[in-house]
This record gives sequence, C-alpha cells and structure tokens, in this order.
Amino acid sequence: MENLTLNEVYRRGEATLEGAGVPDAEVDALYLTENIFGADRTALILHGDRPADSGLCRRFFDCIDERASGRPLQYIMGTWNFMGYDFYVGEGVLIPRDDTETTVLRALKLLNGREAPRVIDLCSGSGAIAISLKKMMPQAQVTALELSEDALGYLKRNAERNGAEITIVKGDVSTDAEKFADGSFDMIVSNPPYIISNQIDTLQRELSYEPRMALDGGKDGLDFYRIITERWAAKIKPNGWLVYETGEDEHEATADIMKASGFCDISYDLDLQMYKRTTYGRFGK
Repeated sequence: MENLTLNEVYRRGEATLEGAGVPDAEVDALYLTENIFGADRTALILHGDRPADSGLCRRFFDCIDERASGRPLQYIMGTWNFMGYDFYVGEGVLIPRDDTETTVLRALKLLNGREAPRVIDLCSGSGAIAISLKKMMPQAQVTALELSEDALGYLKRNAERNGAEITIVKGDVSTDAEKFADGSFDMIVSNPPYIISNQIDTLQRELSYEPRMALDGGKDGLDFYRIITERWAAKIKPNGWLVYETGEDEHEATADIMKASGFCDISYDLDLQMYKRTTYGRFGK
C-alpha cells in the first residue's frame, strides 16, 4: 500500500462511503479514523500530515468496505456509547440508539425520591436501559429480562464491563410474568420490538443486520405493548410506573392499551426529532 497521511486516509474513506450512498459518510469515516488510528477531528487538524501506519491503513479500509456494504458502523467498531457508557454490540443484539436516552431520563425522573426502587427492564437486549439506570441510580434494584441467547451474552458482558450489579434473567415476556410476584416492581421499563412486520424489509439496509426478533412488533407494531401491558401490569406496585419507548405515531394506541389495563396519568416525552418517543403511565389500581 502506498504511503498515505492520516488526512489522505480519512478523505479516501469518506469518499468511498459517499460513493456507496452511506448516510453521514463524513461522521462514519471520522469514527473509524478515531477508532483505528486514535485520531479524532482535532488530531487530524493538528497532525493530519503525518504518515499513517500501513497495517492500520489496511484495517481501516477493510472497515470502510464493510460499512460501504451496509454493515452498521456500531457492529464494525464492536462497541457503542449510550448515556456516557460503552456497550459491546454485534450481530445478534439491537444497537443502542440516542432515542432511547429519552426513556432512560424519564424513568430516572419518575424514580427520583424512592429509596431503593425495584425496576425490571423487559426485552433488555444489550442492557443499555438496565445498566444505565443502575449506574445513574445505584440504590435501585434492577432486573433485566431477555430471551435471546445472543443478546444475553452481550448483556452479561456489558454489565461486567460497566460494573453494574443487576439481576439478569433469561425469560420470555409472553410467558414468564408469573415467575414474579404481583406488586414486585416500582417500575417496568421496556424498549420492545415495535416495527410493523411488513415494513421491516423496506427500511434502511443497516436494519437487515440487526436481529429481527428485536424489531418485529407484529402486523400493527403493537404486539409487545399489548403483551407486556396486559400480562405484567399486576407486577407493578400501586402507583408504580410503566415506561415504554414507542415507535413513531404509536403513542396514542399504546396509551389506549395502557388505559384499558388500569394505567392513568399517561404522558409522553419527545426525542430530538420531536417524535413522542416515550409513553409512560402510573398503575392506578
């Protein structure tokens, strides 16, 4: 490989991604430059004329080719930051997204003032919600429930990586509510699958790499909101909370499902794109 400077490597990577139609090609090329060469934007400005290591160049351009093919940046890098914490990610687990931070922040606000709240995160995946809650509210007793063996592997590694002492349970939200006593939790929180089944294959190609079971919410996207609300409501203490991440334009239907199961004081939080991303309500029975 010819001798290239860091700036030349970065610009070639960006150009390749742009040519492949990758959204935010500049940002992705910068992430990979920092991940592989340890050179962030400031380093490129100050030291971009320095020669780039040839072995690292080969690795960088291999990663660029993977990204150009549609493989998610997060899987290529192997880790991703959420709420200020680093999480292992890869095939078999849903990638933590900024939208979900809205749900974590709402959960923290609702739990504020409770001495040792008990929380369960259903469909926990990588553990992004459960681990972030535990790290930001150490007095909370947090349980993470997940069915997928692949996702459980990431969940356990992420809890260990972040020093989060949470209880991890392999379980199915459809059948395993009865493993827990009624009134067990101050809060149930969940980012369940919520994409309409026949829309999954029409979305951006990156989603084809993520596990379908973490995306598919059934024919109207609401299957898991029904299952969790109806089967798990009794596990919440009186005046406890149910907090969901909801898909675009699913908040009203989710609220109706919650009302039918005895929830009140239902409200919503907006994400950065101004969608009602978090739907939450108090168990009033």
